[in-house]
Amino acid sequence: MNPSQTVSVDEAKNQLSDLITIASEGGEVIIVQDGKPLARLVPASDAAVYHSLPSNRDEFASEEEPLAWEADGWENVA
Repeated sequence: MNPSQTVSVDEAKNQLSDLITIASEGGEVIIVQDGKPLARLVPASDAAVYHSLPSNRDEFASEEEPLAWEADGWENVA
């Protein structure tokens, strides 16, 4: 098992490609700001992570939100 690595937000911005590689190879990357964990990169194949932290409605934009995705033109795609 690969050990976890901790990086700051600024480091994560500058090293994102490398951090994704670490996670895709089974590692874990914790992104911190002011010493507090903000996010975690883990392998997409790690099903346990998705079951332990399932997505919820608050994570997705709604039509009422100004940054909601515009789906114009996709009505007939399925």
